[in-house]
Amino acid sequence: MLKSILFLFLPHLVISQSVLFYNVENLFDTINDYGYADEDFLPDGQRQNNSMTYWLKIRQTARALRLAHIQSPKSPLVIGLAEVETYGTLLALSRHAALRSLGPWQPVLFDSRDSRGIDVAALVHEEVVILQSHTLRMPEAWHTRDPLFLRLQWPDSSLVQLVFIHLPSKRGGAQQSDHKRMRVLEKIIGSLDTCQTPTLLAGDFNTEPTRNIIALAEEHGWKPANNFGEQQGSYKYRGRWNKLDWALVKNGWASQEILAPDGLLETDTKWGGMKPKRSWIGHRFSFGYSDHLPVYYLMCGN
Repeated sequence: MLKSILFLFLPHLVISQSVLFYNVENLFDTINDYGYADEDFLPDGQRQNNSMTYWLKIRQTARALRLAHIQSPKSPLVIGLAEVETYGTLLALSRHAALRSLGPWQPVLFDSRDSRGIDVAALVHEEVVILQSHTLRMPEAWHTRDPLFLRLQWPDSSLVQLVFIHLPSKRGGAQQSDHKRMRVLEKIIGSLDTCQTPTLLAGDFNTEPTRNIIALAEEHGWKPANNFGEQQGSYKYRGRWNKLDWALVKNGWASQEILAPDGLLETDTKWGGMKPKRSWIGHRFSFGYSDHLPVYYLMCGN
């Protein structure tokens, strides 16, 4: 308990930055994006995603982010997101009343080569100056989400770099797909080798912090963010909580906490306990939020 308290309050003794990350689960619009497999989320697709379900999904996502923002130990000035289809959906999310009162926000999204057309995105508070924003482009043949790179100037004039990621899924099996996540992570870490600014690499790793990942990170000067809080994981699969959403830090220090507001959870009738209240169950919109929980990060420089 004492260790958790120290993780929570030590960064406040120095200049620190607060960041939020949330995999929002399939934030698709209703328009066919040519060349991408988004047919399931069209009005005539299997999920029959029409204007009503689209705007309900925007509302629920905004409400979830507001709950996470309120529960955060220190108000986040940057929100990283995964599974956002287009800039238009991100802009609509940023303007929803539930988030607008916490902003205003600067939406950042670049199209990647993901086969379904979902991207990593960010909402940056207008108090933060965006010095650079671009993707770390992955090879076209990988058909994966490009990481989002942000170089920012905080309101106190300190500099920070944030890289939000969504590594390849475990489709086909965890072990069989592990090499896909490792090659993406190797390329990301390699592209950041010369950075001197405090840098947070955060998001959906689609795996827990394995020995191979930590060894690769430490070899290049990265270290895992310290954990605090009592929530066991950010994603639940067959009754077991998994920490899929976490962070690495370089040239600084960071702590992380998985946020679990009551409103984002529901009773797990099959496996017991609670689970994230997701927005889609099969092909039916369930008025939930996401199959992941949001994660809060507090970081500071060396």
